[in-house]
Amino acid sequence: MTAPSPWIVHSDPPGFLRGARHRGDRLRRFRTPPPHADRDALSVPRQAAEEGRTAFPATVIPAAEAPRILVSGRHQAKIGIRIEKGPWAGLPIYCLTLEERATCPRSCHEWATCYGNGMHLSRRLAPGPDLEYLLGAELAMLADRHRRGFAVRLHVLGDFYSVRYTARWAVWLRWIPGLHLFGFTAHPDGSPIARLVERMNGRFPDRCAIRFSRAAPSGQGWEAVTIWRAEEGPWVPEGLICPAQLGRTATCGTCGLCWSPAAGATTIVFLGHGRRRPFHAKAAEEAEA
Repeated sequence: MTAPSPWIVHSDPPGFLRGARHRGDRLRRFRTPPPHADRDALSVPRQAAEEGRTAFPATVIPAAEAPRILVSGRHQAKIGIRIEKGPWAGLPIYCLTLEERATCPRSCHEWATCYGNGMHLSRRLAPGPDLEYLLGAELAMLADRHRRGFAVRLHVLGDFYSVRYTARWAVWLRWIPGLHLFGFTAHPDGSPIARLVERMNGRFPDRCAIRFSRAAPSGQGWEAVTIWRAEEGPWVPEGLICPAQLGRTATCGTCGLCWSPAAGATTIVFLGHGRRRPFHAKAAEEAEA
């Protein structure tokens, strides 16, 4: 038996790599609803927001039962299969999708209006030790496959769900020189997870760009906000609207703005997806009526 890879933060060898689970990419490709379509029929039930889970629990599966943990960006229409410009040009993109709300801080400003409310076909992975072990194994496999490097989008849905999980990404960044990360987190400033993410961004400025999702720009850099109003952009008072949402570029891979060091001080603005009003706002209107 071959020795376990040092990149896997686990004591057991990745024996599952020899099984049928990894005989090619057999992930089903689903059509993604248009980002600004009317989602009333797909909007998250109030109970799901109150309980801190996805509105589509049937889409959550244990990591050990998933055909793959990291899936190609080809399955995400907005993200793209490969980065085409900037210092990360040429790197393939892989995505990780967790369960929204169940892995997110309740302080998230988009708790009720998460765009996952409209992603009823996305497969969400349950958090925990199995996920972390399999992630380490797949990252090692991808490092061997892509000697020039690869990028991982964290998290299409969900967030850093524990200090232990976040620290593992710091370890993988240190041990896998070709690993590049980009994504967003809603953890509040000063929290243990936020401090770890800031440390990752600072220690690996050329390979890690996790932006902080905030209600409004704070001027601290590496920020993202969501607005719920019609704008043509590209510049609004909060910052620069995502070029892909405005049709100015095709995908994240053809843009590169979110992880560009030159744009670190620029707040990226996203146009709200799905349900236009939070539950508490609708409840207040109903009470007044």
